[in-house]
Amino acid sequence: MKHKLEKVETCPLCGHKEFTHHLSCVDHNYSNDIFDISSCNNCSFKFTNPRPTSDTIHKYYISDHYISHTSSKKGLFNKVYHLVRNYQFGYKYRLIKKNHAQVKDISLLDFGCGTGEFLNYCNQKGMHCRGVEKDDGARNMGKSNFNLSILEKLEEVESKKEKFDVITLWHVLEHIKDFKLLLTRLKELLNENGILILGLPNHNSLDAQIFKENWVAYDVPIHLSHFSQNNMKDLVSHLSFKSISTKPLFFDAYYISLLSAKKKGKSFLFGLKSGVMSNRKAKKLLNTLAWLILLKISSSAGVLIVFYTF
Repeated sequence: MKHKLEKVETCPLCGHKEFTHHLSCVDHNYSNDIFDISSCNNCSFKFTNPRPTSDTIHKYYISDHYISHTSSKKGLFNKVYHLVRNYQFGYKYRLIKKNHAQVKDISLLDFGCGTGEFLNYCNQKGMHCRGVEKDDGARNMGKSNFNLSILEKLEEVESKKEKFDVITLWHVLEHIKDFKLLLTRLKELLNENGILILGLPNHNSLDAQIFKENWVAYDVPIHLSHFSQNNMKDLVSHLSFKSISTKPLFFDAYYISLLSAKKKGKSFLFGLKSGVMSNRKAKKLLNTLAWLILLKISSSAGVLIVFYTF
């Protein structure tokens, strides 16, 4: 049974009022209800519509799967996830260091830090770290397991008048209703020459085309927005950021393909093959995509790095 929903009247990205139906997906985490995804007739942005209200959306996060997939090591899929995740932590950390080679003591804010694993990794490497996590269970787990500074609300960070060299949002933006407002607020928390790093699913990926409504990264209804490369170029331009790099998270594609195959009743090997195909496509497109973004976006009001799951 669905909780209270609200109809989206205007495109969250461009404000256009005419949409078409894109596809329908089942919420496999909590309700087993079907949710529709609309496509804007103007900018092609995809968004869950109707969507849960601010008062009811938390109910869709009440699932053992939601937190346990970051902490449990039982089963093949969770073992693969942890193996990949640990590699990705190092990759993300090295990228931050590369873009702040001249900064001795890097300050990091991880917005939507979950149970704090990435924040803890960076903290152990000597970064000055703070997290924001709305979910009580995840936040308390991160604080108790790693003794991290994790706040509940962004307002608490803003009230401290802190500035950061790096702000990260790993698969968070798609959960946010007013993502433009959030990014505007985060921009105010960046130091000069600071960077904002986003990790996002890409609904134009090959694995999304293969699995369609069974693609797990649609993750309705808690994924409210479904981004593409063109959407991000529009968003970056609107917010006066400067894009310095766009990179794929190759291992995310494998993990999402494996889970999508499981959801569709396909074999582990089918999911693995889909991940390989998706990453091959990403390698072919990456240079052109990055070149187009760097060429067309020019602003000194901030710096944005976008990672896509291809």
